[in-house]
Parts: sequence; C-alpha cells; structure tokens
Amino acid sequence: MRSPFISVRGRVILNAEALNMTESVGNYVKHRRVPVVVNRGGEYLTLFVPAISGESIAHGYQALLAREAGSRGLNVCDLCSKGIFLKSNNEKVLIKSFEKHFDREGIKPEDIKDAYDLEKFVIRGCVVEDVGGFLFAPAGGGKKRIKVSQAKRTSNFYVGYMIPAAEALENAVIEPQLHSRYALGTEFVEREAEGERTQGQMIYYVEIASAPYILSFDLDTRYIGRITYDSTHAGELVVSEKERKERIRAALEALRRLILELGFGAKRTRFLPTIEWESLAIAVSDDVWTVPTPFTKDYISRAQKKLESVSANTKLYTYIRDGKKTIEEVLEEAIEDAANRA
Repeated sequence: MRSPFISVRGRVILNAEALNMTESVGNYVKHRRVPVVVNRGGEYLTLFVPAISGESIAHGYQALLAREAGSRGLNVCDLCSKGIFLKSNNEKVLIKSFEKHFDREGIKPEDIKDAYDLEKFVIRGCVVEDVGGFLFAPAGGGKKRIKVSQAKRTSNFYVGYMIPAAEALENAVIEPQLHSRYALGTEFVEREAEGERTQGQMIYYVEIASAPYILSFDLDTRYIGRITYDSTHAGELVVSEKERKERIRAALEALRRLILELGFGAKRTRFLPTIEWESLAIAVSDDVWTVPTPFTKDYISRAQKKLESVSANTKLYTYIRDGKKTIEEVLEEAIEDAANRA
C-alpha cells in the first residue's frame, strides 16, 4: 500500500501584513518577532525579525481540511467543523465533539476501554484529528466515563515558522500604524463636564510587517487512517481503503488551497496583505524526502542536486516567477501525482 510524502518549500512576498500578532500593550498591538541567527562575513549575528508561527499556519490548514472533508461527505467532529481545534484534549471535549459519531457507531463513552479504542474511535470520527493529531490528557480524579489515562496521535503534517529570507533579514520591516475610531455625535461619547468638550476619538496602533517570507510544509500520508499510539496495533488500518484514499485527497486539496490563497492568519478583514509568490518547490515521493530550506535563494538547485544522489521515487515540481508555468499549473501536476500514488 503506497503512501506518498509531499514536501513543500517556497518564497512569498507579503506586504503590509498583520497575520500573526502577539500581546497588546494598552492601545498598541505587537507583531510576532523571532530571533534568527545568520553568518555575516564569518561572524554570527542574531536578528529579531517578523514571523508567522507554525501554529497560525496549521490552524488555517486544518480549517481548510475540515471544510474540504465535509464537502466530500467525510466525518469531521462537531468542534473541528466549526474551526475550534481543541481536538479531544479531555473527556468533556471528546464527548461534546463526537456526540453524533457515538450515535453512528452505536456505542457509549463507557465502551472506550483503552488507548487503542480511543484512537480508533477518534480517527474514524474526524478527518482533522486523523491528519492533524490530538492529545487526550484528562485531569486526574473525579468520576470518569472514559477509562483512559492518556492517548496521543502525532500530526501527519509538519509546518514551520515563516521568517524572512536570508538576504532580506536586515531589510524586513515592522512599523506601527496609527488608527482612530470616532463616536462624535452619539450618546456613547464620554463627557468631561456638562456642556464641555467631548471625548469621541479612540487612537490605537497596529504593527504591520513587510518581507519576502519562506514557507515550509510537509505532509506524510503513511499513517492517515491508521493506528499509531498502541504499539501492538501500530499501522493497523481502521477505515476502509477507499475512505483512506479519499482522506488523502482531501488533505492534498486543502494543501493546494492553503498555498494558492494563503488562507491563514489574523486581522485579514482590515489588513489583508498583498501576496506574490516568487518561487515554489514541491517534492512528491514514496518515502520521506524533503526539499532543502528556502532560507537561501539557491534552494531549488540544491533540491535538484539532492535528487541526483538521494531519491525515494521522487518527482520534483518547481515554480519560478516569470517562468514557463504558472503556480496553479505546478500545483495541479504535483497534487495529481500525489493523489495517484495514494
């Protein structure tokens, strides 16, 4: 049974973005920053640069996956279908998320006796938790309906922080933008004194960033639909082979949409960034084979050299801005290849 491995690396210019914010200090909202170490003339420098976290990208991918799986008639738990990815982290969440699935399976929470039963139940009931993993870790004590102390399923996709490309680190910009809201002329304005001037303006600052970012995303389909936690059942297929292939296709289609639309991040309603892909490399393999980091601009040539010496029946698909193929054409070829290998 074949299980394709898909590795995606790319460079994308994002201008005026606020996709990953951290804490707010008063009326000031900060963009996420991370330390990056680089070698400049034989010396190592640490720079703090704008970044978009892997958690943010993973949330966006799983939201797309939930929607795609639902459109294909595949099982998605109630919370994941709403974009709430608590993912079976305790008994209360699990029971709430899978109320309908308990009815479909004709079982009760008390029928889940061990970690094998729990993982099998969750895999069958939710494509998002099958592909994206979960950690069942209930608090100790109290009366429990599910007699399982813990169970873990590692995510089948891997995503890293988006950081600026190496040659642009010193030029990546974070700049606070001043905004204001008015309430003048309404009864909601605070008055300093009767008949005196009103306070009808709220001023606030939002940090935005602009940089050529790098993207890294891997999808390992080997354990989709299969048990991973219980060593005596590891690798056991718990959905039909037909459904497993459909789940892989849903995961691939969600990946396509993630890349084309960059469907993740915060503040998109008022800070929708301008997006322009510079380059992209997608490797489709029969086993683990990752494209080298796009942190440096020669990553596509390094991927081609790697392919000459190491291969897992790997096919490399590449897009370069102003090249012969569009990014849509490259994605179509790569996704179709991966789907045919499932």
